[in-house]
Amino acid sequence: MIAIGPLNIRLDLLVFMVSLLVLYIGFKKIGLTEKERDAVLGTWFAGFLAWKGSAIVIGLISTGSLSLALYATGGNWSVAIAALVIGLFVFRLDKRLYGYWTLSGLVLWLGVTLTVPRYASLPLIASPQPLHLYTAGLIVLLIILTWRWMRTPSLGLLVWTAVGASAIWLASTYVTTTLNLSWLVPFTALTALAVYLARPSRRVVQYGLGALVLLAVVNASLPDETKTLDSNTTEATGLNIGQVPPNFELRRTDGSTFRLEDLRGQRVVINFWASWCPPCRAEMPDMATFARSTDEVTIVAVNTTTSERDVMDAQTFVAPYEDAFEVVYDEDGAVANGYRIQAMPTTYVLDESGVITAKQFGAIDKAWLDARTR
Repeated sequence: MIAIGPLNIRLDLLVFMVSLLVLYIGFKKIGLTEKERDAVLGTWFAGFLAWKGSAIVIGLISTGSLSLALYATGGNWSVAIAALVIGLFVFRLDKRLYGYWTLSGLVLWLGVTLTVPRYASLPLIASPQPLHLYTAGLIVLLIILTWRWMRTPSLGLLVWTAVGASAIWLASTYVTTTLNLSWLVPFTALTALAVYLARPSRRVVQYGLGALVLLAVVNASLPDETKTLDSNTTEATGLNIGQVPPNFELRRTDGSTFRLEDLRGQRVVINFWASWCPPCRAEMPDMATFARSTDEVTIVAVNTTTSERDVMDAQTFVAPYEDAFEVVYDEDGAVANGYRIQAMPTTYVLDESGVITAKQFGAIDKAWLDARTR
């Protein structure tokens, strides 16, 4: 996040908008008319409006507060709605503009990728590597290849570019151990379609086989297990009052491991927050005051790390409060997804048996905590 006056703006969204402006100017330089530029880039702007608009509606339904709904992300539903809107606009595009549209999508992807740092362990390298830079390099290569046929697009070239983009995304996802094997089904179908429409050259086949060998090496070097939320099948697991929420295991600031199940027998408050979120920042002092006033309730402050520009921002912000409650980091987003976090902050209160007794979408204060944890 960056501050512009009193506003906190997500840097990736700002880069997205700036990239649209750069593309608009660039397409003018290479000869596209104003109408053609509007048609190509308007698809992405319409998708952005659909994503944010649907996220606000979903957040409003979840929280009942418009001010809090403005911070909602909408989750997978908003992404699906945005994809549908973009697809409808692309379907109406002049076919000769498909190459320009594909190039614009890759440029936007490149900008957002460079904006959000991601680190992962790679084969033969002990320390975490800047995965976003490696991914950006592959996207640049795909942009160069797309530039060569941009003015004369064909269905085969479009599908092959989609295969390349999918392969880059799958590889980066796989390295971070968050790959769902079911995603390989549509990828395989897309590759088969590309081969049917436009058979690749011998060199392309050789490069593809080399990439498969590289992925095999990556597979051998990564851990076998992927972090997921645990569910206790003997209890009524869920996120409603009267149910037991999923267990989770996360890292503290000092690197040690925190397990929610270790707090059974205690009353617990689970609070999801981010350093860029104004309501989160507003509630922290009251949460700390409450936590320091009692030994009967444990507050677990879960940072939604995937939404942070830099994890150091979160660590710096929360440092004054770490003596008051448990601070843990949801580095891969699994816990936020498991708890269906649509707006921040979101808070759950659990009794000694781990059952949800109260929940709140939006900021809380000491009076709310006093009333809900008696």
